[in-house]
Amino acid sequence: MSIKKFKGFTLIEILVATGIFVAVMVVLSQVYLAIIRSERVAYGLLNAENNIRNNLEVIARSLRMGKNFESIDNGICFDYYLDTSYQQVCYQYNNSNSNIEQRIGEDSNYEPLFDPNLKITKANFYIKGDSLQKDSQMTIIISLEVETPPIRNQVYTFHLQTAVTPRILITEEI
Repeated sequence: MSIKKFKGFTLIEILVATGIFVAVMVVLSQVYLAIIRSERVAYGLLNAENNIRNNLEVIARSLRMGKNFESIDNGICFDYYLDTSYQQVCYQYNNSNSNIEQRIGEDSNYEPLFDPNLKITKANFYIKGDSLQKDSQMTIIISLEVETPPIRNQVYTFHLQTAVTPRILITEEI
């Protein structure tokens, strides 16, 4: 009597191969999920950083073109040429809504600048130098501390500081 030999895999070989395949897939899926989580954190931080940077640039650009600077409580006011005349522009830190607000014109209301999801915990405007002295250049320093909304249960804090030099330089005695 002859025994036919079938070519193929035994049940044990198939079970071992399936087990190895499942183990590799579990590891790869965990790596994939970790990458997705990291990407979400990176996008959240990128959005927060872009909002902060863009608004800080708006403030710096208007300060650069302003004149007659005056410190106010938690902020700064100055004259800015807008449309056809100089108007008073003010930036102030509002502790109650944790935002920096802008007012254009003496009769208008303050409007928040930053994303309301961002929490500005500290904001300072410093005026260094005196623009009324001959050949003296004033510098305005803006210092911010900003917290992001929770991203994967983690709050991130940005510490920013920038210095702005107005373009108006008095070269003669007043």
